[in-house]
Amino acid sequence: MRCGLALLALMLGLLSCTGSAEPLVATPSLVPTATATPPPTPTPTPSPADHLARGEAALFNGDWDAALAAFEQAAATGDAAAAEAAALGRARVLVEAGRADEARSALDFFLITYPNGDLAAEAYLLRGLLNREAGAAGEAVADLEAYLARRPGRIDGYVQEWIAGILWNAGQPRAASERYLLAAGLARLDDGTGMRFNAARALVDADDPAAALAIYDQIDQGTIDPAIRAAANWYAGQALEAMGDPGAAYARYLENVANYPEAPETYLALVELVNADVPVDEFARGRIDLIAGAYEPAVAAFTRLLATRPSSTAYYYRALARRSAGDPVGALDDLIQVYAGYAEAPEREPAWLEAAEIAWFDLGDPRQAIQTYLQFVEAIPQSPSAPQALLSAGRAAEISGDLPGAIDLYQRLADSYPGSDLASRAALRAGLGHYRLGDPLAAAGAFQRAGDLARTGEDRAAAAFWAGNALARQGLTSEAKQAWSSAAASDPSGYYSERAQDLLLGREPFHSSGLPIFPADLGPDRVEAEAWLRATFPIAGPEPLTDLGPTLSSDPRVIRGTELLALGLYDEARLEFDDLRVDYAGDAEATYRLMHAFLDLGLYDLAIRASRQILDLAGFDDAGTLAAPRYFNLIRFGPYFGDLILPEAMAAGFDSLFLFAVVRQESLFQGSATSSASARGLMQVIPTTGAAIATELGWPPGYSEADLHRPIVSIRFGTHYLRQQRDRFGGDLMAALAAYNGGPGNAAIWLERAGGDGELFVEVVGFEETRTYLRTIYEVYSIYRKLYASGE
Repeated sequence: MRCGLALLALMLGLLSCTGSAEPLVATPSLVPTATATPPPTPTPTPSPADHLARGEAALFNGDWDAALAAFEQAAATGDAAAAEAAALGRARVLVEAGRADEARSALDFFLITYPNGDLAAEAYLLRGLLNREAGAAGEAVADLEAYLARRPGRIDGYVQEWIAGILWNAGQPRAASERYLLAAGLARLDDGTGMRFNAARALVDADDPAAALAIYDQIDQGTIDPAIRAAANWYAGQALEAMGDPGAAYARYLENVANYPEAPETYLALVELVNADVPVDEFARGRIDLIAGAYEPAVAAFTRLLATRPSSTAYYYRALARRSAGDPVGALDDLIQVYAGYAEAPEREPAWLEAAEIAWFDLGDPRQAIQTYLQFVEAIPQSPSAPQALLSAGRAAEISGDLPGAIDLYQRLADSYPGSDLASRAALRAGLGHYRLGDPLAAAGAFQRAGDLARTGEDRAAAAFWAGNALARQGLTSEAKQAWSSAAASDPSGYYSERAQDLLLGREPFHSSGLPIFPADLGPDRVEAEAWLRATFPIAGPEPLTDLGPTLSSDPRVIRGTELLALGLYDEARLEFDDLRVDYAGDAEATYRLMHAFLDLGLYDLAIRASRQILDLAGFDDAGTLAAPRYFNLIRFGPYFGDLILPEAMAAGFDSLFLFAVVRQESLFQGSATSSASARGLMQVIPTTGAAIATELGWPPGYSEADLHRPIVSIRFGTHYLRQQRDRFGGDLMAALAAYNGGPGNAAIWLERAGGDGELFVEVVGFEETRTYLRTIYEVYSIYRKLYASGE
C-alpha cells in the first residue's frame, strides 16, 4: 500500500510486454539459421530497495510466501536500514496472514533489536493490537501508549478509542469512560458522538448512572438528528432505571414511541414498556414491531386495533406484517379489504400493487397477479403507477410462458401511455415476444414503434439493434446493417451500441482484438490531460499537479488515512480518504491531486471515482467521457492487479481484458470489498463457493474465509469458478457471466428460454440485476478493448 503508484508504473512497464506473455494463437516454428552466439547479458543484482519493493508488492497482493521471501532477501543484503524495514515487513506479513503468535514473536524481536528506530512506533501499535486480541490488557495499553508517545498527532482518536475498549473489557469502566471522552475531543472523522455514548455506557457499568444521564442529555440537546435523539432517550431511560426512577425512564421510552418509530432503540424501549405493563397505542406498537422485524407481535397489535378501530391503514400494515410473517393468504385478504373497501384511502394504490406481488412471488400464481394488475389499471388508469403495473403484468405473462398475452400487455402499455418512460421499453418487449415466436416481420414493426417512443439514447439504440436483428432474420442484410449503424451511433459506449458495432464487424460477444498493449509510460497522456485541465478549470495550486500540495497534505484525513494504511487498517483508511474525496468533489484541481494520491496508495477504486468526478465537472456524459483526454480513461479503466490477472487469464484461456472488465464490475478493484450477500474480495466470491474451490484446488494452505480478501486468492478463485461456468456452457461467456452472477441453474433455464439465440439470451435473463451485470461488463470490456487491444 505504501508504493501503489510505483507498483502501478512497474506493472504497466511489465504489461507493455504482454505480447510475448499472453499468446492467443500458437506461433509457428521457424527454421533456425546459423548465427554467432552473443555473450550473455549480465543480470543486475537487485538492490535492497528492489527487494523491499517486491516485498511490499507481494504483501499488497496477499502473497504471504513471496512477501516473506522478498523481505528475507532484503535483510540478507547487509544494508542496515533495509534490514530494519525487512524485519518490520516480515512482522506485518505475519499479522495480515493471521499468524498471531509468530507475528508477536517477530515484533518482540524487532523491538529488542530496533528499540529506538524510526519504525518502532508502528511495531508497538501492531503488537498492541495483537495483545488486545489475545486479552493481554496491560501489555496492549502499554504498547498503544508507547505508539502515542512516539507518533503523536496522527491517529490519536483511534488509539484512545482502542485503549478505552481494552480497559472496559478488562473491567475498568470508569477509566474507559475517561478515554472515550478523550477520544471524542480529538480530531476524528465523526463528531465524537459515538465516543460520548460509549463513555456514558461505561459510566453506567461503573455504577454512576447520574453522570451517564448528564452525558446522554447533552447529546440529546446538541443534535436534531432523530436517530441520535432516539438513542439518547433509550440510554437515558436505562440510566434512570439504574437510578431507581422507572417512571422517568418510561416517559423517555414513550417519547421515542411517539416521535421516533423507525429507530432500533425505539423497539427496545417498546419492549421495556410492554414488559412493565405501560399502556402503548396499538397502532404505534404494531408499526414499531413491523419496522423492527417482530412480525408476529405486529400482527397481534394490528389485530387488536382492528377489533375496535378498523381503518385502511391498520389493514395495510397488518398485511405487510402478515406477508413478512409467512402468511401471504392472510396478507392478501387484508390488502383486498384496503383497495376494495376504502376507495379514498392513501394506501389503496400500494395495497393493490402489493397484492399483485404476493400473488406472483409468494403464491406463485402469475395469472392472478396479471388479473390484479389489470384490475388496478382499469380502476385507476390515471395513476402514475399504471404503466409500471402493465409492464409488470407483461413480465409475469412472459416469464410464465404466455408470450401472446405478454405481447398484448406490452402493446397496451405503449398505446395507452405513449408519454411514459416505460413506453419504449414495453414496445421493445413486445417486439422480442414476436421475435421469439418466429415472426420477425411483426417484431420489426414493434421495434420501429419502440424507436419512435424512445426518449433516451439507450432506448433508441436498443430499438435499432433489435430492428437490425429482425431484419437480418428476414434476410434483409443491407437494411439490417443500416439499423445496426443507427444503433451504434445512438448511445456510444452503451451495450446496444457496442454490440451493434460488433455485429457490423462480424464479431461474436467478447471478441478479442489481439494482444493487449499497455502503455509503459503515462507521461505523455498526463501532460495532455493537465493542459486540458488548465484550459477547463481555474488551477491555482503549486506544481506539480500530481502532488497533494500543502493544503491537502496537511488535512487531518490525509494524515490519519496514510498512517492507517501503513498499519494495514484498510477499511478505516478508506473511510478517511473517501470522506476527503467527497468533500472536494466540486474542486477539479484538488480531485486531480487526490486521484494521484489514491493511485500511490493503491486505492484504485477511489482513483477511478476521482477521475470520473473530474469528467463530471467538465460536463461529460457517459458517451462523452471517451472523448476526454485519454489519461482519465487510462485511470478509470486501468490494468490494476495485472501481475495477478494476466497469468490467471492466460492459464484459464480468457482474454485478459475480459477478466479486467469482470473484476472492475465486481469490486472496482477494491480488495477489501464485501457485499450485502457476504461476497468478498476483488472477484466477490461468496464464502461457500470459496470453501468449495479451496478444496478443489488444495490451496491455499489453511484456507479461511479471510483469504477471500487476499487479491491473489480472489483472482485465482474467481477465475477458476468463471472457467468452470464457461466450460459448463460450452464456451458461452454471456452464459458463464450469468451463472457467475445469478447462479448456474438459473443460467441454464435462461439459455433454454433463449432457444440458442445468443443475442436473445441477455433479454430473457430473469433477474434485472443479472441483465444489468451482463450489459455493464460488455460495455466495460469494450472500453478496455478500445484502450488497449492491439487490433483496435
